[in-house]
Formats: sequence, structure tokens, C-alpha cells
Amino acid sequence: MLIYTDYKENRLQRRLPIPDSTAKLIREQQATVRAAFPHSKPAQLVLLPAATANLDGTKPLRARVLTNIHRTWVDRLPEFVLSDGGVFPASTVVAYAYRHSYAQRHADAGTPIDVLRELIGHRSVHSTEAYYKITEARTRAAVNRVAQHQFDGAGNRIWRNVTTLSDSERTRMRVGQIAVPYGVCTEPSNVQAGGGACPFRFRCLGCGHFRTDVAYLPELKAHLDRLLADRERVLAATELEAWAKEEATPSDIEIDKLRALIRRVEAHLDDLATDERDQISEAVNVLRATRRTVSTVIDLGMPTRPAADPRTVRAAGR
Repeated sequence: MLIYTDYKENRLQRRLPIPDSTAKLIREQQATVRAAFPHSKPAQLVLLPAATANLDGTKPLRARVLTNIHRTWVDRLPEFVLSDGGVFPASTVVAYAYRHSYAQRHADAGTPIDVLRELIGHRSVHSTEAYYKITEARTRAAVNRVAQHQFDGAGNRIWRNVTTLSDSERTRMRVGQIAVPYGVCTEPSNVQAGGGACPFRFRCLGCGHFRTDVAYLPELKAHLDRLLADRERVLAATELEAWAKEEATPSDIEIDKLRALIRRVEAHLDDLATDERDQISEAVNVLRATRRTVSTVIDLGMPTRPAADPRTVRAAGR
């Protein structure tokens, strides 16, 4: 827990949950400062002491000096290359921008608005709402883009000619479907039951109510791996009677249809132009992050992102 004073709002003893990695850095800096000023009481030392006229280590580094040091460091870094080949302007990478990045990434990760308001120290929730409006706009744009690349269980394209979904269309899609492990289901009774009452025993690949899109490609591949593993395990079982083994073994038809669907989605992506494929990739990242928040407990540290080249700044992370 980081304990600090918010001088801007005159709020003492503020508490901010931080991850272990941040706490480790702070402890290392504290140890460095204490070693530099061994005769001063630790409680009187500042975390970032001024370099001059500071014999006891109680005088903090001025904000202007800190921002100048940060500016020099950023200007020495390689260019921040965007996914579209453009360059993110280094002049906009300022120290205060990290606060906005912290808040926006929490909003994107689904942190409740009252929790985020407390984390970043807003007195009014209206100030915090701005970050969620940005998240909603990104999600809507991602839905509009991925909707053009949706498939049924047979690998046929759906919404082929859609460009932008209206609010009513988006609402109709949201309330008229329910998530299944590797796509969505539009069967009315199953939707009404929250996905737990499929009248066809969850034979999604052979059902006309099943829909999937490019964002579910990892789940489709994982499902294929599970089917293959299940088939090998059942075939190797010696304690099952013949009829039970036949009933429990995933059918070759289901496996073949799943393989064909995966190949269809991958072939469709390969046929796209490079810039469109990059745009789809960004939209998929947004949608998958949104889907993860449904069942993920939010870490109150800085939300993480997939490992990438540190010099690369993705457009979706601006």
C-alpha cells in the first residue's frame, strides 16, 4: 500500500494499492536514500531528494526538475512505432500522462467506477466517467468491425455487408444471444435460460443458432485440442463398455466440422489486406479484454497487457 499526500486536493495520508513490483522499486529507492543520508531519521527522508542544498535529505526534488529529467530520458528512447507503421509523438509522453494511462487501463479492464474514482483521487464521479466513455466507444468500434467477420457453424459468412451497427441493432444482438464457450447462441429458449438450457444438447457446430467470429479463434482451436484429447482418452479406456465408449467418444464429424471452421476463419483472415488485418487484430484485442472482465477479479495494480516490443505503442492503447 502506497501512502502519500495529495497536495493538489489537500488530502493527507492517501492510500493506493500497488503491485509487488512497484513496492520493490520503492523499497530499493528508500534504501538508496537512507544510505545517502545515514544520519537522518528515516521518517524525515523524502523518496526523491533534491541533488543540491539538501544536506539531510529532507528536501524533495522539484516537480519541474523531475519533468525535465523525464523529458531528457524520453527523448533518448527509440521511436515509438505504432502498429500501422506510424510514429507516436514523443512530445506527448509526459509524466502526467501516466496518470491517465493508469486510469484508462483500469476502465478498460472493467474496474468499477467507484473503485477507480477512489484509486485516482477524484472527488466527483463525473470526472471518472470520462474514462468509461472512451472504453465504450472503443468497444462499440470493435464490435462494428468484428461483426463483418462473423461465421455460422458451417463456416458461412454472416453480416457480410454490414458497415456500422445502429444502437438498436447492437442492443438486439446483445439481448438476443448468449455466450457459449467458443461463440454465441441465438436459440431463444437457451438465451432465456442464460445459456444452460440448450434443447439440442449443445451441438453448436451443427446448429443454425450458433455464431462465432474471428475473436473466438483461440477458443475454437482450444476446443479442437480438447476433442482430440478426449477421443484418445476414451479410446484408450478399458473400463468402458462398447456402447458407453461410443457415446462418450467425440464424433469424427464434429472434429472435421470444427477443423473446417477453423480453416475457414484463418483463410478469411489471410485474404484480408495487411492494414485491414491489423485493424481486425486491434478490434479483437479490445473484445477479448472486455470478455475477460466478466469472470476476472480485477487486480488493483496497473492492469497488464500481453508482452510486446517495448518500443511499440499500439493504437488501442493511446
